[in-house]
Amino acid sequence: MGEYDSVMGKEVVVGLHYYQPPRFAAHPLIEGISTDPEGKDWTRIITKECYRPLAEVGVMEKASFDVFQSLLLQLEKIDPPLAALFYKAAKENGIGEPFIHPILPDLSNPDKDIVIRAGVNRFQEITGTHPRFFWPPETAIDTPTLVRLAEAGYEGFICAPQQVYQADGSPSDSTPTIIDLPGGRNIIALPFDQAISSRLAFDPKINADHFANDIFFPRNRGLKENQILLAWTDAETFGHHWKHADKFLDYLLDTSLPHVGLYPIPINQLKLDKRRLPHGKIIERTAWSCPHGDLVRWHGSCSCHREDTSWKKPFYHALGSLNNSVSEILKDSYGENYSDIVSQFFYIANAHPELMDTPELALVAAKVSSLTARTSCATFFSSPEVSGKISLLYAYQTLLYLKQSGLEAASAKISTQLYKDLDQVHYPHSKGTALATLQHMVG
Repeated sequence: MGEYDSVMGKEVVVGLHYYQPPRFAAHPLIEGISTDPEGKDWTRIITKECYRPLAEVGVMEKASFDVFQSLLLQLEKIDPPLAALFYKAAKENGIGEPFIHPILPDLSNPDKDIVIRAGVNRFQEITGTHPRFFWPPETAIDTPTLVRLAEAGYEGFICAPQQVYQADGSPSDSTPTIIDLPGGRNIIALPFDQAISSRLAFDPKINADHFANDIFFPRNRGLKENQILLAWTDAETFGHHWKHADKFLDYLLDTSLPHVGLYPIPINQLKLDKRRLPHGKIIERTAWSCPHGDLVRWHGSCSCHREDTSWKKPFYHALGSLNNSVSEILKDSYGENYSDIVSQFFYIANAHPELMDTPELALVAAKVSSLTARTSCATFFSSPEVSGKISLLYAYQTLLYLKQSGLEAASAKISTQLYKDLDQVHYPHSKGTALATLQHMVG
């Protein structure tokens, strides 16, 4: 082995981020409405191109992963055997997520609790265990979010290295770092290796031996004893963005990395001794997919896009206002602990909407819907036509459930305000408004 002898037996973690937004509503009156501009079901397409091939070569048993429940709910209908494979592998290789994909720092603390606990509940139902680590949507973090994660029993979370500051100023790549939190708690940040993760995402998937020899191995040589080489990237890279890359990844994990003395292990097998880990701080309100601070990509304009994104701020406000209004009704109906009730019914409201058949449960379903309307996808892209219709459809579903809850006056007031807010969202390309788009969708 020559130069590889010194790293024989070194463990590495390679992780995949599996996510698709909920492309169809749950309510029976609108469940058939497509949210795609071209009427395509991208989850079905990506499942065929990517998720199914990755499963067939056994990647789920070799790589760590986060898989959002919004995707698993669709796979239960599209490809039940594939969903079952995820469930089987999750105990050893899976980590937790917040069920849906909102920007967590932009949610209230009760809303953070709802989605975090909903994700934990479902993970425990699937695996019988509590998840150790957490994938924040877009890796968006702030201190209140981390406090909620620690209170929910999480040991650590995945993030980008530029989101963590080391006390000695050194890079945070592959450096498990203790983040001290208010109240005496702490949580471990697990920053991935930026160079490897980026090259896994964007380099051609032709030669796995080259990746192991020239990319993984050199990055590993300089690691300290308390560091672990950690790479994480979108699962859709392997088969959807890069055709036949599932075979590349399988060979990389199974053959190329072990050949240079690097052995992929499930992230849940990591043994982290807090006594030997450095302490650091997070950079507040940051994410892996926008370097401009304050998570501005999702609620304003930044240089991530060259196009006119002036529609984002009023769009984000409209959906946030709707969600907050539903929270106030729940607080009046159930008290300050309404988040416990909503998190308990989160899966049922999505998987079995026919069971949300009482006024009380309809109100809970309205809250699940208003939170889902805050999916990050809507304002991730420069155009509202890409994923904005998902949020609009779930906002409308919120109104349907509010009406079913029997709160006629409150429902009418919230509906009027939402329509007014959406009418102020002007789309720069089509010259229409968000309200006009919604009305065209639902008829």
